[in-house]
Amino acid sequence: MAQGIGTALFEEIPYDAHGQPLAATLLDYHLPGAFELPPIKIGHLHNPATATEYGMKGMGEGGAVAPPAAITNAVRDALASLGAEVNETPLTPERIFTAIRQAP
Repeated sequence: MAQGIGTALFEEIPYDAHGQPLAATLLDYHLPGAFELPPIKIGHLHNPATATEYGMKGMGEGGAVAPPAAITNAVRDALASLGAEVNETPLTPERIFTAIRQAP
């Protein structure tokens, strides 16, 4: 979950005009920590796959793949009444403020 939240809100590898990375160390690259994460409740669902032997299926990426889409769509919905639109992650405060300022 932390990885998915980081992808949506914090983690970015910007480059300068010459292609040099501007986030070359962890001092420049924001990884989410405990202060940036909401309380997380984990629930277990048991639904065996019907198309594989023994009912097995993949696991492990659900917490990293779904949060960026869910968070981005929630922010887009929140900004819709203002006419503002964001189309790029991470959803940094600067990107959100720019979208609000540019709204019609």
